[in-house]
Amino acid sequence: MAHIFDTLATNSQCQSERAGARDSIDADLHSLCSRFQKVIASRSEAVISEALRALPIPVKGLGIVRSEFGVTLRLSRIDVSREQCKWLFDYINILEDSLPAPSLPERLEVILRCSMQGCMSATMPLPVKRRKLSILASLMLWFMQRQALPAARLRQQQALLSCLLHEPQSNIRSIWHEHLVWFHFNYARRLIHLENRPQSASYLKAFFWREKTGYQRAIEKSSASRVLLSIHMGDFFGGFRALAMLSESGRQVISLRRDKAGNHGMQHFNAERIAHQVFYHGYQRPAAIVGALRRGHHTLATLFDLKEDFGSTVVVNFFGHRARFVKGPAQLAILGRCQIFPFVCFDQQGRHCIEMAPVIDTRLQQDESLHQGTVRITQALVSLAESWIRRWPAQWKYLPVLPAYFEAAR
Repeated sequence: MAHIFDTLATNSQCQSERAGARDSIDADLHSLCSRFQKVIASRSEAVISEALRALPIPVKGLGIVRSEFGVTLRLSRIDVSREQCKWLFDYINILEDSLPAPSLPERLEVILRCSMQGCMSATMPLPVKRRKLSILASLMLWFMQRQALPAARLRQQQALLSCLLHEPQSNIRSIWHEHLVWFHFNYARRLIHLENRPQSASYLKAFFWREKTGYQRAIEKSSASRVLLSIHMGDFFGGFRALAMLSESGRQVISLRRDKAGNHGMQHFNAERIAHQVFYHGYQRPAAIVGALRRGHHTLATLFDLKEDFGSTVVVNFFGHRARFVKGPAQLAILGRCQIFPFVCFDQQGRHCIEMAPVIDTRLQQDESLHQGTVRITQALVSLAESWIRRWPAQWKYLPVLPAYFEAAR
């Protein structure tokens, strides 16, 4: 009996030691990531992107994401070893040594970028915020053009967009400035909904929406599940909330997210009328979503203009090129036996608008496989996205990285 207790005590001690070692590694990793992020945040996006291209990050699961707050680190796994922490420590030192000394224009660009980020969450009226962001964007672009690497990168990106959008370079430069403003301003508007500020409800009611009555008729007294799909354009988060306001009481809404970090704002998603559940990529199985959709009284609300970071992809045509888009939204709709209601949000002449495209029937055609149906429906969605982007290019969040969707760019 004493031997058994000794064994249990030894096992408990080993588990405690392993937990302590894991906590120590996690603390070191957090410290290293904070230091890495400071290095990234202190430099021009073009400079740091070139440095990261030349020196790929050696730790699997640690990647770079471009967000409204600039280039940021994203850790998709936490089971990093002590050895990998050592690699990361050495890597950060090498990266810092490889960076050229920052010029005055680069320092000023970084300051302006931080000012734009601060403006997004500042408490000021939205019209004032938009004017301030426009001024800051103009200044930031001016200083970028006075640096060799950022200026060359801008010219290359704008030349590509000129070809893809069939617009002269002068128009592309104007679109680029507008995009920089919309990129930050749309996030500022999203914060109103994410934080459930008092003006959110009145803001949602102000959406101009021609198809609203038709959508209400289509869903009236319907117990069937449905899929709402949009792209990262305009106030898309507000658009999802506006559509949710028309749902019958008690309907279950599912949305998808890449990771658990940050405030997703879904706790404010019309909670008094609908129940909302967030599914995280890599944590929950798609079969659970399919099962819920087949039971009826469910709505899947998600975005489809995403690349391989968000799941498996299929090849479709996008701006005349072979491109890869996630297949999940189309496949979930097919397997869940749901119609797709595509919509887009945009601003036009001072009004924020919702525009709905015709409903997409997801039933497979005769002798069509699941893969073939997924490609066909994803292509229909991507064709819609392309038409929306051509109409309002500056308002699409991913405009600067449009060529990255093309298969040849992989």
